[in-house]
Amino acid sequence: MNESRGVDRRILRTRVMISKALLKILPHKAFTEISVVDIAEQANINRSTFYAHFLDKDDLLDSMVNEKFQLLEQLLAERNSHLGSLPSFNEPDPIYAVLFEHILEHEEFYRVMVLINPAGNFNSRMNEVIREMFLDRISQLGMEQKEVPLDILLDHISFSTIGIIHKWLADSKVNSPHHMALQLTRIALLGTYKAMGALV
Repeated sequence: MNESRGVDRRILRTRVMISKALLKILPHKAFTEISVVDIAEQANINRSTFYAHFLDKDDLLDSMVNEKFQLLEQLLAERNSHLGSLPSFNEPDPIYAVLFEHILEHEEFYRVMVLINPAGNFNSRMNEVIREMFLDRISQLGMEQKEVPLDILLDHISFSTIGIIHKWLADSKVNSPHHMALQLTRIALLGTYKAMGALV
C-alpha cells in the first residue's frame, strides 16, 4: 500500500514537472512551434517518460486545462451552501470570490492561458464554465428570469468577467481577489447605471 502511494506520488510529480515545463516555454514560443522534445528537455526527462503520461502536447494541454476547471468546480461545490441566497453589498458573491482566489493560487497557469491563450479556445471554455456557475445560481435561487433573455444575461456576465480577469492579470493583480470579487458583486447588485451614479 505504501509502495503504491509512492508510485502515485512519483507519477503526480512527473506530470506536474511536465506541465510546468510547458508553462515555462509558452511565453517564449508559440504552441504550434513547441515540440515534445522541447517540453521533455525543459522538464529534464526523456521523450519516453513524456509519452508514458501524455499522448502528445495537445493531450498535455487539455489535461492541464481540464484539471484546473475541475478544481474550480470542486471549490465552488464546497461553498455550495452559500449559493442559496443573494450576496450582500459588503460581502463578495461566493462565485466571484472562488474564481479570483483560484486564479491567484494558480497564477502562472492563468497568466499564460488568459494572456497568451495558446490553445486558441481557452477563453471560450472558461466562458462556458462561468456561464454554468451563474446558471446554477439562478436555478438554485428559483428566480424567474424575465427582464432580459437568459442567454444574453449569461453572455454579459461571463464575457465581462473574463475581460476583468484579463485586465487584472495584465495589471499584475494590483487589487486583491477579495477586492475584485466585491466590486463585481456590487456592480451586479447595483446594475450598470446605478454603479455610474445615475438615479434610476
